[in-house]
Amino acid sequence: MKLIKQSWQVVVFGLVVAMFSMLVLPAGTAFAAKPEFITMWTRLEAEVDLLRQYGEAWAKETGVKVRVYQEGPEVQQLAQATRRADGPDVIYGVPNDQLAGFVEAGLVQEIPEAVFSNDDYVGSAVQACFVGGKRYGLPIAVETIGLFYNTDKITTPPKTWDELIEAAKANGGLTFEATSIYYDLGFFRAFDSYIFNYQDGAYDVGDIGLGNENAVKAYAYLSDLAQVHGFVSADMSTDIARSMFQNGESAFYIGGPWDIAGFNAVEVPFAVSPLPTLNGREFVTPVGTQLGFVSSKSQKQEYAWDFVKYLMENSAEEMYKVGGRIPASLVGQQNIDFDANTEAFTAQIANGEPLPGVAEIGHLWGIFEDNMKLLFRGVISPEEAGKYISSQLEESIELMHSGR
Repeated sequence: MKLIKQSWQVVVFGLVVAMFSMLVLPAGTAFAAKPEFITMWTRLEAEVDLLRQYGEAWAKETGVKVRVYQEGPEVQQLAQATRRADGPDVIYGVPNDQLAGFVEAGLVQEIPEAVFSNDDYVGSAVQACFVGGKRYGLPIAVETIGLFYNTDKITTPPKTWDELIEAAKANGGLTFEATSIYYDLGFFRAFDSYIFNYQDGAYDVGDIGLGNENAVKAYAYLSDLAQVHGFVSADMSTDIARSMFQNGESAFYIGGPWDIAGFNAVEVPFAVSPLPTLNGREFVTPVGTQLGFVSSKSQKQEYAWDFVKYLMENSAEEMYKVGGRIPASLVGQQNIDFDANTEAFTAQIANGEPLPGVAEIGHLWGIFEDNMKLLFRGVISPEEAGKYISSQLEESIELMHSGR
């Protein structure tokens, strides 16, 4: 009788454990004994030691160690690593434009609702977390571009693009890499166009907005910046644009927070402001978001989710101090005493959006650059630029999908 009683106790305990795992753990997570450790791979460099410190603090609370390695995996590398018992459970610090590739390879676990609330993060960062209408990314930090101006030449930053053009004409010009969709996104958005139509958390790669009549208005505006005003050209790279501003040749430069250290090192007199409005609208810039995710292959997801939630709730301020990264967390931003330049980038981030988080975006870069060079040289018209870019991108995507 004693053995029968013990057997029933085992059965009941097993049922309780099963019910607990179904109610508490994320979908697809198997209930397992507490592991000795979890493993994190991160592409972040300056923050590696800080992440290890947070891992040690979390380990004291949970009894589970965190092994942090600086590793920036590509899709195939991660796929191979997740087959090992000591493979990564958490990947932290992935650019948002790479998330879709990992998701499509089946390497990313969808995020449980309880891990974080979308309302607590910058809207563009939240948008970057979605692939195909499902939330896979953990928003860590955000960055975008802004308007640098030479404070010896300009005392008050322009509020509109018309004001910017007039001030640039009188003070040496405006420089940026206008052949790149990264710098040009705002022109298309100002005229009601887009790259891929975005709706309900997903991009429709069959709905390309770069060839419609509104997009043609953006091409015409950009063409005037080159051919009428002479600010940009087919040959102007970011390095050339930066150098012209640094040497005092141009009064304005469109760049990012990554430019600040270089300008400070050579004592360029500058300040940063948000991009001016265009066509009566806020100028939309691409917001790059550093994301994290939990491996769908991890056998330790219960603890992986707990650790990333711990990081998201506690690390924003220290991450900014160590690496200068603007938190994606709204509370994190409020708790940090930003300098004036970071305030400007933060204000611009509020007007930004991510570049489409789909693998198809990779085909746009070269197509866009090649045709914009032809536009700036006067070889093709704005109408032709729209037609060629849209049709060539459509053909590339069709070819991409035909190989699947």
